[in-house]
Amino acid sequence: MNKAKLERVTVVSKVKLENLMSIYLHDLSEFADDLKINEDGRFEYDGLDLYFKSEDLTPYFITYQGEVAGFVLFNTGKYVPKDIDYVVHELFILKNFRNKGIGSAAIRILLDECKGKYRIVQISTNKTAVNFWIKFYEKQGIKYIESKEKLDDLDCNVQIFDV
Repeated sequence: MNKAKLERVTVVSKVKLENLMSIYLHDLSEFADDLKINEDGRFEYDGLDLYFKSEDLTPYFITYQGEVAGFVLFNTGKYVPKDIDYVVHELFILKNFRNKGIGSAAIRILLDECKGKYRIVQISTNKTAVNFWIKFYEKQGIKYIESKEKLDDLDCNVQIFDV
């Protein structure tokens, strides 16, 4: 059985999250032309500092067998749309940990702990993310409503569901 766990990112481990975020944004740059490296050659995530200042934003490392396998940024409160309780804002699994059920197990932990209405967004051309979520919903028996939205000039798939 999968031993994926969520571990809250602390200020002490923030640099590790920033480094993982740069890898994640590198992967996403394939789908979003506006993602560019900084002067140090790294991708930076605008607003990451807020995750260490607001109770409504929670950064988690996803661990597997004691190793960091990725992260999830989880939003609530004033950082989610009206009538929505939670947003899985970003989800990233390092390539060598993919296709092992780790991402699904991590999201399941969130859904089990935080009951309510969720909103999930993927860039429409990011087939890996789109397929991950569709497969997740199917396996979990989650009924969702999907719509298309334009966010930051990108065509996105948006799902809303209750748990």
